[in-house]
Amino acid sequence: MILKPIDEITEADLSDLVNAGVAERKTLDYKQQLPETNDAGKRELLADVSSFANTAGGDLVFGVTESAGVPTGIPGVQIGDTDQEILRFDSIIRDGLSPRIRHTTRAVPLASGRYVLIIRSERSWYGPHRVIFKGDSRFYGRTTNGKYELDVTDLRNAFLFANTVTEKIAAFRAERVIALENGQPLAPLAEGPKLVMHCMALESFGAKPQYDVLTLDGIQPMYATRLGGWGARINFEGRIFIASGEPSSAYTQIYRNGVIEAVRVGVLNSSQSPGVIPSLAYEEAVVSYLPQCFQIMRKLGCSPPVLVGISLIGVRGLKLAVDVMVELSMGGSTAIDRDVLMLPEIVVEDLSTPAAPLLKPTLDLVWNACGFSASPYFDAAGNWIGRTR
Repeated sequence: MILKPIDEITEADLSDLVNAGVAERKTLDYKQQLPETNDAGKRELLADVSSFANTAGGDLVFGVTESAGVPTGIPGVQIGDTDQEILRFDSIIRDGLSPRIRHTTRAVPLASGRYVLIIRSERSWYGPHRVIFKGDSRFYGRTTNGKYELDVTDLRNAFLFANTVTEKIAAFRAERVIALENGQPLAPLAEGPKLVMHCMALESFGAKPQYDVLTLDGIQPMYATRLGGWGARINFEGRIFIASGEPSSAYTQIYRNGVIEAVRVGVLNSSQSPGVIPSLAYEEAVVSYLPQCFQIMRKLGCSPPVLVGISLIGVRGLKLAVDVMVELSMGGSTAIDRDVLMLPEIVVEDLSTPAAPLLKPTLDLVWNACGFSASPYFDAAGNWIGRTR
C-alpha cells in the first residue's frame, strides 16, 4: 500500500515508487492497463480487490509498467470522464462481491494528461468476501506473489477469524454490562438504572490498534449539558469524561483501542413518577448521543464496521411512560420482566450514516418488552420525530 492517504497521492509520489524501485508486495499491485470491460475483465478486477480485503488491504494501481514486479514507468491510462469511470468501477465492486468491501477509487492526474487509477481496498474484519459476479462463487487471498484462490483450509481459518473477532466483542460487552450491573463502573456513579451505549469497531478487536486518546478534549458525556458541566482525566483504559457531581450521573470512556463506553444514570427513572421510564427523554439521549460517538471515532481514525450495543441495566419492574393517545391506540404499558435489557448490536458500515434509522429496530425492542409494537417517536421512514404520531 502506498503510505499516504489516497486523496493526497500525487504524480510525484508515484514517481518516487519508480525511482526507489518499490516492488509489488502483499499490499501493492501494479497494472499497466485498465481491466477489460468484458466479463473476464470484471472477474479479474473483483478477484484482485477482494484478495486485498481478505488479507491485509492494499492498493491496485493502474497505469504503471513493471518488470518482475518492480515499477519501470508511469505511462498512465487514458480516461475520458474520470467521475464516470470511478462510478463504473465502484458499481462493479459493489455488486460483484458479498459481503461488500470498503474501498476508495481515485484517478491521479499526470502532467501528460493521462491518469493513474488507484483502487484502495481496506482490510476487512467482516469477511471473507466472495466474488459473486454472474454466478461465480470464489474467494481470494493474497501473498507477496499475488492473489490466489482460497482453499477449504483457508476458508475455514478466515471464517474462524471473523467469528473470533465478533466473539471478542460480545465477550467484552457482556463483561462490561455485568460489571456495571454489579456496581463496578469506571467512575463513581449515582444509584439507579443505567443507560449504556457501547461503540466497538471490529478492527479494535482484530488489529488491536492503539489510538492517541489522551489528547482528546471537549467530549461531553451523555446529556452532560443538563448536568451542569463535566471534566476529563486520564485513566488506565484511556481517557474518561465525567459529568459534574459526586457521585456523577454520567461518563464517557474512550478506550485506547477506539472503543467507547457511554453510561447515563437518571434518564431511565422519573422522580415525579417512580417506576416509570421517561420514554421520550431516554430515546432522545440515545438518538442524540450516537452521532457524537461516531464523530469521536472518525476523529480517532477508526474504520467501520462498528457494532453499537445499547443496554438498559436495573430496569426490572419499570414501565415506559406513554401519553393518552398512545394508550388509546396501543394499550397500556407492562412492566419489564428482567434486570438487564441487553439489546442486539447494530452493524454500522459508514460512520456518516444518520443514527435514527439505525436505532429504530433496536429501540422498538424496548417497547416490545413493555407490550407495545414499536416506538411512537419515529415516522414511517425511520426518522426520530421526538413526539407521538
